[in-house]
Amino acid sequence: MSDFHELIKSVDKCRDYVRDFFVYGFKSRSDFPGKSARTYDDERRRIVSWLNEYVREDFSEIGRSKNISLQIDQKLLDTNPLFRVWQAASFTDRDLILHFFILKILEDKEAAYSASEITDILIDEYALDADLQTVRRKCNEYVEEGLLYTRKEGKTLLYLRDLYFNELSENTTSLIDMIKCFSLDLPLGAAGDTILSMQQEENSIFRVKHSFPTFTLEDEILLLLLSAIHDKRQVELKIQSNRRSQDKGYSSTGIPLQIFVSARSGRRFICMYHQGRKSFDCFRLDQIKSVSLTEEADDKVLKRARDHLEKDRPYVWGVSFYPSVRGRGRLQKLILTINADDEKETHIYQRLVREGEGGSVEHIAKNTLRYEKTVADVREMFPWIRSFIGRIKELKIYGTDGNKLFEENLQLESMFYKDLERMYRVYGL
Repeated sequence: MSDFHELIKSVDKCRDYVRDFFVYGFKSRSDFPGKSARTYDDERRRIVSWLNEYVREDFSEIGRSKNISLQIDQKLLDTNPLFRVWQAASFTDRDLILHFFILKILEDKEAAYSASEITDILIDEYALDADLQTVRRKCNEYVEEGLLYTRKEGKTLLYLRDLYFNELSENTTSLIDMIKCFSLDLPLGAAGDTILSMQQEENSIFRVKHSFPTFTLEDEILLLLLSAIHDKRQVELKIQSNRRSQDKGYSSTGIPLQIFVSARSGRRFICMYHQGRKSFDCFRLDQIKSVSLTEEADDKVLKRARDHLEKDRPYVWGVSFYPSVRGRGRLQKLILTINADDEKETHIYQRLVREGEGGSVEHIAKNTLRYEKTVADVREMFPWIRSFIGRIKELKIYGTDGNKLFEENLQLESMFYKDLERMYRVYGL
């Protein structure tokens, strides 16, 4: 039986537990039927160790089971506590020894050694039992991480150390302040937080009022997708629902084109083009379990996909490129008529303009506004439309192709009103 270790090889093992405890909260061992009791206990102990001051433990009245939740106040955070998950990577004794010895050998800016020469120094001066293959692999790993860089002299590849942070900060004013500003989110995020920690600095200046801490758990997935976009590679995604532990998931292959980020929830999506179906799909990053880079995308196919994306993007309200409830026409036009006092409720007009994503807003009568917007899928607009409950005078949805309107999509309209009726029943109205 393996012993418990606080450090982990891969964040994949604990990502779902951290997310569940933070987002849904009050989870007990029985709420994870797909995992063994020992796995649950190990992950719970790790989370308590990493985030002790944010962990809340309660006992249920039935069965006296212990429930775990993470209580993190997202208002005006100066740092993201979930960055600690990324700082829990395990390492071997050999990794630690090689890390310090190799950087010590290359400490001088002018020092340049081949992997063979570094191996000889480790053996002769540090009495370390090192082999050439391990040293070369470690040096190449540091080149990828940006700690070292290489140059060639003839056929020999030499390794040199890159600029150290303290050397960079000496010649760059307010570099630490810049890192503090961007350490809560991309482009620095966990990397910026780690730099501040190593420099014994804290973010005492900047705050983010509306931050979304939990989405840092997908930064590794995001990095792979951005690399695929940059290198014009196709990817295979393994996707699995966060809410259904018994769901085995499914795979999807395509060309990643763009990352979408919700300004309301902070949730991130990858927009992919499927060459066979010639269609777009968007997947939530928090439901992507793994990303595998495959072959390069054909330049002509990639250009055609990006052209289609630019053409269709203005009609996407959220992330849906196709109507979930079809009618006649490729697009759907919403005409929303609401009541708003012309003198006392001018903020309603301003809100329609500000949040309506380019839809037209006009006064059609006294105390009456009309909002019109053509989108790919009106159902994505329903949560926003429901925020005007009590003012909605009329809601009409038509199928459309450009400027041509077809008949009303009565099924969509019925779905909207049935949702309201269901809400009334729930609240006894």
